[in-house]
Formats: sequence, structure tokens, C-alpha cells
Amino acid sequence: MWLATFRGHLLPTHLLHQQGTTTLAHCALLWWISCSCWSLTKATTQKFYPTVTTQFGKLRGLRVPVPSEVLRPVDQYLGVPYAAPPVGEKRFMPPEQPSSWSGVKNATHFMPVCPQNIHSTVPEIMMPIWFTYNLDTVATYIQDQSEDCLYLNIYAPTDDGSQHRKKGASFSHAEIHISEDIRDSEARPVMVYIHGGSYMEGTGNMMDGSILASYGNVIVVTLNYRIGILGFLSTGDQAAKGNYGLLDQIQALRWISKNIGYFGGDPGRITVFGSGIGASCVSLLTLSHHSEGLFHRAIIQSGSALSSWAVNYQPVKYTRMLAERVGCNVLDTVDMVSCLQKKSAKELVEQDIQAARYRVAFGPVIDGDVIPDDPEILMEQGEFLNYDIMLGVNQGEGLRFVENAMDLEDGVSGSDFDFAVSDFVDSLYGYPEGKDTLRETIKFMYTDWADKDNPETRRKTLVALFTDHQWVEPSVVTADLHARYGSPTYFYAFYHHCQSLMKPVWSDSAHGDEVPYVFGIPMVGPTDLFPCNFSRNDIMLSAVVMTYWTNFAKSGDPNKPVPQDTKFIHTKANRFEEVAWSKYNPYDQMYLHIGLKPRIRDHYRATKVAFWKHLVPHLYNLHDMFHYSSTTTKVTPLDATQSNGKRSSSTGRTPISTANSHGEGGGEMGPLIMPNPRDYSTELSVTIAVGASLLFLNVLAFAALYYRKDKRSRQETSQQPSPQRESKGNSAGHTNTVDETLSSQQRNPCEALHNPLHVSPSYSISQRRSPDDIPLMTPNNITMIPNSLMGLSNMSPYSTFPAGYSSAGLPSTHSTTRV
Repeated sequence: MWLATFRGHLLPTHLLHQQGTTTLAHCALLWWISCSCWSLTKATTQKFYPTVTTQFGKLRGLRVPVPSEVLRPVDQYLGVPYAAPPVGEKRFMPPEQPSSWSGVKNATHFMPVCPQNIHSTVPEIMMPIWFTYNLDTVATYIQDQSEDCLYLNIYAPTDDGSQHRKKGASFSHAEIHISEDIRDSEARPVMVYIHGGSYMEGTGNMMDGSILASYGNVIVVTLNYRIGILGFLSTGDQAAKGNYGLLDQIQALRWISKNIGYFGGDPGRITVFGSGIGASCVSLLTLSHHSEGLFHRAIIQSGSALSSWAVNYQPVKYTRMLAERVGCNVLDTVDMVSCLQKKSAKELVEQDIQAARYRVAFGPVIDGDVIPDDPEILMEQGEFLNYDIMLGVNQGEGLRFVENAMDLEDGVSGSDFDFAVSDFVDSLYGYPEGKDTLRETIKFMYTDWADKDNPETRRKTLVALFTDHQWVEPSVVTADLHARYGSPTYFYAFYHHCQSLMKPVWSDSAHGDEVPYVFGIPMVGPTDLFPCNFSRNDIMLSAVVMTYWTNFAKSGDPNKPVPQDTKFIHTKANRFEEVAWSKYNPYDQMYLHIGLKPRIRDHYRATKVAFWKHLVPHLYNLHDMFHYSSTTTKVTPLDATQSNGKRSSSTGRTPISTANSHGEGGGEMGPLIMPNPRDYSTELSVTIAVGASLLFLNVLAFAALYYRKDKRSRQETSQQPSPQRESKGNSAGHTNTVDETLSSQQRNPCEALHNPLHVSPSYSISQRRSPDDIPLMTPNNITMIPNSLMGLSNMSPYSTFPAGYSSAGLPSTHSTTRV
């Protein structure tokens, strides 16, 4: 009966009187079409659950379509345990490998994030711009917290764009299960993302790696690691050495190198990348012998191990402060740690312990093991030459340093500029005898003398000051030290940002603005974390960036194997197709300007880099020659902004009023305030001091070059090999590596030309560390020993691996002496 009704509605009336066989044929055809449409609709709603067998058990993931016509679906494996839960007595201990499981573990949803508290005083100056402007949105990602948080997420692209099943796979009513071993197919490069924050906040769950994985045909891994107190607390001795967050990252890399092949990844092509604090972690990982052999390339975005906030030089100070607040302030550090282990994680992370400005309270420490020595010394020794490195900075990284201190809508007044520089010197350099000279020289260098009275110009130069000191100089020095022996190095400067109502219209590309372009966010439109108005240019630039990043992960060269091609967005070729990204070396210092008008340029902000690297350390020697007081304490003339009655500063200083005592139009004129003529003796003294110091240094440089030339003419023309890329199995030549390093430095012409005013590591390090920081110790000693342990003479080196772990499978040691 339902068939007759169906026929009556779909067929014309005259056809019902035709021959019976013809009518039945039409009905059968219509019935087949209807069934096919119903089956197709049902197929589009079916979910694919790929299953992979790892060394610890089976994992069931989820195949997710990416909302773009040009992108293939991605298999997601979320919440994969890479270490045992660090709870109870395992708190403040190195991570251990996870336990195996039976059956199939569901890996289709995120697991809890590591304990943190973003509602405390967040150190916004070193955090990405999209994080600080979206704290309410960020809070939704970190609601589920637990100490059992050591999990990673894997995003693996499928072979093609269709959701098909292999022959022999079984179907159920609502889902498809696929069990396959894809290690026989072509292995894909692996990109492991280390999230940023301030060592106190963040999670890998916030970054979806699907678009980057699909577009670049790579496997993307994000992860959680212990942060804040639980990740970096240190007593300076064996009771709690610290660096647990770094050890978590190393354990994750160890798990990935052993298991990523089951997901179609190539364990021989693992690239670690991160932004901000994540970049500092990546930079530190390249210097640690514990991570050697676990990854092969590094992408360091807007960060370096040489930044002032990369390493904590006062861990005992903040650990004691925490212990006192929670009632664990005992003299013996073992008892202190035992007491802290019994406190709840919530109680610990809720303690709002603030470090000095430009520093961190809980972060990586020099423990003589994971970080054997000061990062700059390790770089000087060539500890990271075995890695290909790509690194760079954004144009206006220092936005939050300035924006967080004052109202910048109308620019920066002269008094605010002076106060910001003075506060910068006091906070970062303490109170050395040459502080006045340093402060006035910085003001001199960052004053645009062609437009010195323009508040907007002062605002721009103040942002540049913090950008140069905190990001540019450390990154350029890192690139110089890595490239001087020919290790593959690529440098970029990012000059673009999306249009958003959150950021000031006058701002440049700020800290973290490159992140959405790396992860392909413009291709799928605005998200809750990146609510931008993405244009076609943004989509094009994101495709360009992802191509560079994934090319580097594939070959170590961002130019190949995939050429730049975005014709699927624009009908015409983009300008990047005509640009070849040159390698960086200390002599030419070539870098890629990433923006809508890309180009290859050289010597990025070279004058300012030389100022911070070479001149600033020597300014301390000038205090005996020039004694003068600070000009920032003088009453400065009022600028136009203040005369209009507007406050241009939020520093709390009361502006001087210019109102007449009798009011406007009164018969008696009020006292006329005449601004004092500016005294240029300070600028003249600074100019003479700088000129004299430069002349002296140039004489030394000329003498050094002449000595080297004379010595080189007497040496043989054969050149000794550099310490980079040393064969892993060559232990016979290991003992001579330090001598080879010194000889190569003497013979390297690029080093001599680029660094005529070279400052010894120990001398320049003192400028990055606060005067009250603890003194550096040799790598063969424990870095920090409290008074309670001074009587202990025999202290064995602390092992960062769990009991019973064999080091036979570890790669050979580094080229320099280790603990």
C-alpha cells in the first residue's frame, strides 16, 4: 500500500495506466535512488575510529574532517599518556615512563591540564598577546586540572581527502573502526609543539594541530608539562633540583621517538618548536645532553635561552618564600620538600609569588645536569651545533612591556619616557656604580633626535627598546653562535598581524602574533582565542608560513621540498614564490622579512644589537670618569598632552598644574611658568663617553685583527675541522674537541670580522643577571647549596632518570666535558 501511495505522488497520472512492467521498472528505479540517498546521508554522519598499537597498548583515535576544501581529514589521538602521574612522593621528581594497559584505550578527548592559576597576578609582559587579551576564554581551557596531567595529543593526516575504509574493515551501525599498521607507508616528519606562557600558565590542549598537519603533511604533537611551582621548584640541592617541566618535555620526546612510527611518523625527523617561553624551552633543550638524539631540528619563535626571563638564577629565594607561606619553612631541605609534597596542589598554585620585573619566580635553573652551565657558556662551547635551527622575532614584541605600564593612546610624554627607562635599568641591572651612565646612554640611543618631541615617536622607540633587549639581541646572538661553524641556521623577522579590535591600531606585530599563522587559523576563520578579521592576505600568509615551517621539518631547508604556491587562494602568484630564504651566517646576517612584501635583508637591527651586546657591558667601567646625577628626578617641561589636561601616565605621579590662580579672564595675571632651558651637558658627556669607549675598543679590535693576520700568515694553510656534526661513534677524538673548538675560533674569518668587540661569556652574562643573583658554579658542582648542606662533602651527582634506568641506549656524550 505504501508503494502505491509513493508511486502516486511521484509519477504522472497517465503513467499509472501504462503497461504494468514499465510502471514497476520505474518504481524500482525510484526506490533504488531513494535508498542510495539515504545510505549516502548516513555515511556522511558515520565516524571513523582508527586504532593504533603502541609499545604500551592500543589507542583508539578519531578521524576528524578539517573545515576546508583543500585540506584532508586528520586522525586525532588525544590524551595519550607519555609518563606516569607525578603525584604523591613523585611530586618534585623526574618523570617515569607510563604503565602499559590492556584492551583499547580511548584517545578521543583531552585529558586534564597541569595545575595553574591565571586569576593571580599574571606576568603579562612576557606572555603572548592573544593570551593576555583573552583570559576569560583561556580559563575555559584550563578548568579541568590535575597533577595527573602528563599527556600529549597527536594529529596525523590521512592518506587522501576521502573518508574511506580499507578492505576487510568491519562496519557497525553508527561507526567505523579501522585497525591498521601504517609504518609501511611513507613516514612523515614530526613537529612537537612546546606551549608558552610564563612557566606558570598554559597547556598544549589550546593549540589544534589539525590544519598544520593536514596542509603540511606532517604529524603534529602538542603536550602538557608541569609548570609553575610543581614544574620548576628547586631547593638548589638534591632534595629538589628542579627542571621537572623540562624533564617532562624530554620524557615526551623519548616516548615520541619510540612510538611515533606506529602513527606514520618518522622518528629520524623530529622537530621541536615553540613560541615565547616555549621557544626558551626549545632553546634550552638544544643545550641539554639528556635530549640529544631525541630530536633533530628546532624552530625558536620569539625567545631564547639568553633572554633575562629564560632562566631563574634565584630559585632558593622563591622556594623559601613559598615554604614560609604554606608552613613548611624548615631549615633542612629534605624535610621542606617532604612537607611540600603533602600539601594539596591547589594550595601551592594559589600562592601568588611574584618575581622581580623581567624575571621569573619558578622556571628552569642551572642544576649542573639538565642545564649544566649558563646557556651562553654552553652555546660558546658549541653544545647545540648538532641541530638545524630556524629562529626569529616579531617586529613589536615589547608592546606589553610598555602597554602594561602606562596609557599609550596619545603617545608617551617625556617624563614617562624617562621614568620607564629609569625603572628598566633599576629593575634589570640593579644599582651598579655605572647605572647613571647606562641609563642616560639608553635614553640617548632610543631617542629619535629628528622628532624627539613627538609623543607617538617616543612610544614607538620605547616599544623598540624592550623588543631589542628582551628578544632581538638574545636571538641574534643565538643565531651568531650557532651559525659560526656552518651549522644550518635561518633567521626571520615577522612583520604582520591580523586585524583585531583587541589590539591598539598603532601597534606592530606583537609577542605571539605569529602563532595563528603557524597553525593555519586564518584558513578556517576566527576562533575564540583568535577573534580576528582574517582576509585573503592573511590566508595567503598563513599558507606561506606553514610551508616554510613544514619544509624545514622535512629537509632542514625552509625553501624545499615544497615550493611556495598559493594560487588556490589568489589567481596570481604571491611574492614569496620569487624569494629564496638564504642561510644565516655571522658575516652577512641574512634574514627573511615575513610580511605582505617579503624580501631578504641583512643585519637585523645591527646597531641596537651591537649596543646591547658590546657597548652596554663596558659602560660600567666609565663611572670613575663621569659622575653626574639622574636627570629623571628633575621636573620636566610640560608637553602638549599634559597642557590639555589629559593624564598620559598611569604611574601615579601627579602632573604639574598650569592653571592661573585667578582663572581665565581675571584682571590679574597668574604667575607665568617659564620652562627652564634644557641642559645638554648630560647628552654631551654621554656622547663623549660613548665616543671614547668606541675609539678605545676599535683600537683593541685593530690590534687583535693585526695580531691574528700576522699569526695566520705563519700558520699552515690547512684548516682544522669544526666541532659540529661530530660522529656519534667516534670516541677516540672526543678528548681533543675543546682544543679543536679553540683552534677553529682562531681560524674562522667570519668570527673575526663579525665580532671585533667580543666580550667574554662571563662578562656579558653579568649583564643578564641581577646583582643579587647567586654566583655561578662549575658544571661539576651542584649549582646552589644552601647553608644547611654546606657540611656535606660527598654528594653524588643526581640522576634525572628513574631507578633501574639503563643509560646504555643513550646517544654518546656531547663534545664538551659533562657532569
